[in-house]
Amino acid sequence: MSGNKKQFVVALVDADLLDGGTRHPNLALLKLAGFLHDHNICFRLIESEDEDISEYNLIYISKVFSFTKNPKFFNLEKEIQKGKRSKFRWGGTGFYALESNDEHFVQCRIEDMARLENDEFLNRYPNMREGKEMGISMAHQMPFYDLYKPFVENRIREGKKKSYYKDYLYYSIGFLTRGCFRQCPFCVNRLERRIIPHSKLECFLDNERDENGKLKRPYIYLWDDNFLASSPRVWRPLLKELQETGRPFQFRQGLDERILAESPYGEEIAETLSKCKYHGDYIFAFDNWSDRSKIEKALKIWKRHNKKETKFYLFCGFKLTPDNDDRLYQDVWEIFQRIKILMQYGCLGYIMRHEDYHNHELSNIYVQIARWCNQPGFYKKMSFWEFCYRNQTFWEEHTLGIKIDKPIKSYEDFVVDFENDYYKDKTICRPLKSVLLFLNKFQQHKSELLEMFNYRLRDLVNPSLWLKDM
Repeated sequence: MSGNKKQFVVALVDADLLDGGTRHPNLALLKLAGFLHDHNICFRLIESEDEDISEYNLIYISKVFSFTKNPKFFNLEKEIQKGKRSKFRWGGTGFYALESNDEHFVQCRIEDMARLENDEFLNRYPNMREGKEMGISMAHQMPFYDLYKPFVENRIREGKKKSYYKDYLYYSIGFLTRGCFRQCPFCVNRLERRIIPHSKLECFLDNERDENGKLKRPYIYLWDDNFLASSPRVWRPLLKELQETGRPFQFRQGLDERILAESPYGEEIAETLSKCKYHGDYIFAFDNWSDRSKIEKALKIWKRHNKKETKFYLFCGFKLTPDNDDRLYQDVWEIFQRIKILMQYGCLGYIMRHEDYHNHELSNIYVQIARWCNQPGFYKKMSFWEFCYRNQTFWEEHTLGIKIDKPIKSYEDFVVDFENDYYKDKTICRPLKSVLLFLNKFQQHKSELLEMFNYRLRDLVNPSLWLKDM
């Protein structure tokens, strides 16, 4: 008499997805799923932290963000398994990104980057791609892009828009290069010093087609840390290869605009990129106010070659503490000075907040700046002050039912109406309240703040800044 052997099942856990969700699939899990799929090993993506994990033989957990909470079943099981061999395997930048000791950080990063390639279970199976004989080669492993398919289908049935999950559905994803030399203190690459080739495009380019012969994933997005800082012997052929696919592509972490100013190939880079079939906005980064001269020099080069909309990530909120008002003011001041430069060159901004921004009691000012800046429809048409005040009139019109003759008031008109008790029986909306609290906190800088809060793209854009010198 023979019994039925229980099937060996591997669980894959995207911790970021379980803790509020993200718009991006986890690339490490996609590649791990690809390896398991190559060997017909049963695997499932866990969709809820309340799921019963007892049926799984191995559980791989990955998280990208340091603020992501570990799933409840992971914390509970770790306690149960003390002193025993755990069925959990875990990794990702979210587990070590906040490590402040450089020596320990380097150790954690080296171990994490090689963890799956050194995994005892995976190394029992031959590598069916390139790179090594046994186990997974992360640079060469083709992702299994359908990993999130059941999850996405469930969410769409629940009423979520399909477009929300476009990154899960329509993109081939990978790194062509890894590394950076900038050593920004807030970045997981802060101790890196070079850029090296990583995956071949063919290792993650999905060519699957639907019943009508159309590519299921017609776009490419790339997670490269600093693609343009690689050698011309690297970026030239890679850009050519990307162009030859005929597919629109985008570098999701942004490109380093400063390279255009620093490199002898700046003009060539700008011209080549501008001729590419780029997907969406060109995205660069203007993270440090101290880089303004390089950014402006680079913008002059870029704008001479490119007419398409260009966006810049604007990093902020880093190392903000509850008691450091001076740092808060300086940080907000630098945000608006960077925005001013971008407006002068007709470019969009996109606020990227470090988690430290939460630390100050006036942290909501960052939320409101992001709500304005990160939505081009508002950024292009109105100043920050106008956006915040328009929130107030929207509230009065749609909640209180008041007919508004003047949807936007200047700060001076607002003060007059405030002193005449117009707002006595009305709630002041959160965006406007945040601005008023900030102005009150920094009374000595009020005139400067009001000037900045009234920067408008249409007033500042100046095409003569990028006309080539004759």
